[in-house]
Amino acid sequence: DYLTQSNVSGNLYALYHRTIDESYNSQIKQIAHTYFRKMFETLGWDAQKDEPHTNALLRSYVIAALGKMDDEEILAEANNRFVQYLKNPNSLSPDIQDAVFSLVAWSGKISYEKLLNLYKSAQSQEQKIRFLGALSSFKDPKLLLKTLELSQSKHVRSQNMHIPIIRISANQYGKKILWPWLKKNWKKLRIKVGSGSPLLNRIVSSISGVADASMQGQIKQFFKQNPTPGTEMTLSQTLERIRIHSQFIKRLRTEFA
Repeated sequence: DYLTQSNVSGNLYALYHRTIDESYNSQIKQIAHTYFRKMFETLGWDAQKDEPHTNALLRSYVIAALGKMDDEEILAEANNRFVQYLKNPNSLSPDIQDAVFSLVAWSGKISYEKLLNLYKSAQSQEQKIRFLGALSSFKDPKLLLKTLELSQSKHVRSQNMHIPIIRISANQYGKKILWPWLKKNWKKLRIKVGSGSPLLNRIVSSISGVADASMQGQIKQFFKQNPTPGTEMTLSQTLERIRIHSQFIKRLRTEFA
């Protein structure tokens, strides 16, 4: 059922992502890839007649996960569908647009400038958000930094500026750049979002995606020097999550040794 599949696939991809720098990651990747491939064989690229509406949610997630595990067949088809989309935007189902846009960035099949122009010229906020997610999906950290800077510009609404931050925290190529960038831009961020905004909690929470136990001290110290009212509980939960994840990775190292 949907909840079970969603849970298993979400946790399996999170495990793959979290162990990306570990020597045993290739073993986890193989397990995850096999699992997602089986799901994809059932779901395919296109919606089937009378399928449950939850299939659309799973389809997008599975396609994106396989692509980000560098499944060549998925990346090639994502590119084909994107080329068709540029000729006829109605050719691509909105359900998989997020996955397709992100994967053409991931595979480097589109230039940053071209994707940025598509973002700027998008007519609806929904479409802008999809392109903003894609701009956060490149592998080049320099391009990811450009997207973080874009999030602070007039081109991104204040209620959407957390999107690149959260997406880059889930991008393995953003691991080393996000925390330094957040520290440097925290005061600016707080002004743009507004004091006490729930968006600040989402940004604080995203730090756990790029941090390990060795960074806990500096994260605590930073927020001691830069108090952010309304985020205390989230900060505490984020630090706890970093600790739990780090202990889990340690255990896995022993098991895979």
